[in-house]
Amino acid sequence: MPATGLAPSSGQQPPAPQPAWGPLPAEDCYATAKKMAWFRTRLDAQRRRLGRPLAILDFGCGSAAHAGRYLMNDIDHYTGIDIHEPSLGYARAHFAGPRARFEAEIPEGERFDIIIACEVLEHLDHPDAVLGGLVARHLRPEGRVIGSVPNGYGLTEIEKKIDQTLGLYRGLRWLVRLARRIRGAGDPARAAAIPYNYESGHVQFYTSGQLRRVAQAAGLDLAGLVNGTLMGADLSGSTILRPGAMIRANVRIADWLPNWAAATWFFEMRRPGDDADPLRR
Repeated sequence: MPATGLAPSSGQQPPAPQPAWGPLPAEDCYATAKKMAWFRTRLDAQRRRLGRPLAILDFGCGSAAHAGRYLMNDIDHYTGIDIHEPSLGYARAHFAGPRARFEAEIPEGERFDIIIACEVLEHLDHPDAVLGGLVARHLRPEGRVIGSVPNGYGLTEIEKKIDQTLGLYRGLRWLVRLARRIRGAGDPARAAAIPYNYESGHVQFYTSGQLRRVAQAAGLDLAGLVNGTLMGADLSGSTILRPGAMIRANVRIADWLPNWAAATWFFEMRRPGDDADPLRR
């Protein structure tokens, strides 16, 4: 790619513009702050590589309250895509701006430098076909895909399976609401509810090898796989992982684990031959 704004005799690409990132969210049992920080490093790396602001596609952005809002900045152009109209409405009302838009479909003919699939692939019946279509039609030749998925056999998915069977978290929420009613207090979670597509559950349960095969089917290589947490879901996040010290331990312990033992992963996928700034697998 030819450099722009370069002195004819320098032979070097000018420094890429760097955004003014806003603050990260408070850390939680899902390692949201850790994940957003890692995503930002990958966006920064791609921007330095290309030497210009990025066109970002956030596929399955939801309400943008938990991820997309932290990936918008003052120089890149962000497009959030989702099929859940209540979530889209919330995102448009709270986060749309001159460099951020939200749509139900990807505009025809548009291509992007980065495609984000944050907690998306596990919800798709045919992830290889969906990802392959995105890559073929909407990823620029030098583009990359970043995202996150749960380890399909890690502690988070195990906890969810047990909780779905026994209804523990649902029972806990009922008890909390009952206690608040007895005290005459309202339900702040219900009053400030953010839309979420609860009908779209997990249908894929990945190993690292299966995730690599999904990438390959889409014409990509799995260039990096980073651990997110040791554990964490609704029940543990409302009980043992509520204290800050436990949240920090949950996130930090994951850094020392082999991939198979972590509960969640962050990933980057690239086209074969794209070996700039190699990542740990």
